[in-house]
Amino acid sequence: MSVLIRFLRAAWELVVGAAADALQWLRKPGSKIKLVCAVLAFGCMVSGLSAYEKEQRIRDLSAQVVKVKADWDADAKRLQGDVAERDRRLADIAATLRAEAAKLEALKAESAEALKVLASKIEASESDAATWRARYEQRPDTCKAALELLDSACPALKGY
Repeated sequence: MSVLIRFLRAAWELVVGAAADALQWLRKPGSKIKLVCAVLAFGCMVSGLSAYEKEQRIRDLSAQVVKVKADWDADAKRLQGDVAERDRRLADIAATLRAEAAKLEALKAESAEALKVLASKIEASESDAATWRARYEQRPDTCKAALELLDSACPALKGY
């Protein structure tokens, strides 16, 4: 254990002695090496600060890129949901329109059938009216005289 303590003490004295020698050497004026070392130290300090600033900027931009990508993914999912919802609504509307078209076709067929029936009834009534008019025109003279008497007796019912 004492060997370890002696070793640590010797290492400490070496480090402190080297630092003291470096301080004493730096205090001496007129060395060109000191000037070169000072310029290099200043350059290293400036480049280190610049690198640190750029690293911080890169980290900020990386965080922004991650955030934008997450936003894009969320927007993409939301838009996919919106498209799916729109497609579902369009499918519902299309099904409703098909059902309405089928109803309209059924009503159209029913209307065509009703028009045929109505046309046949109109034709039958016109035929009946023509038959009645022909019989009316061929009525006997006694009937004509009776109708004229009826017209004079009841002017409100005139026109038989």
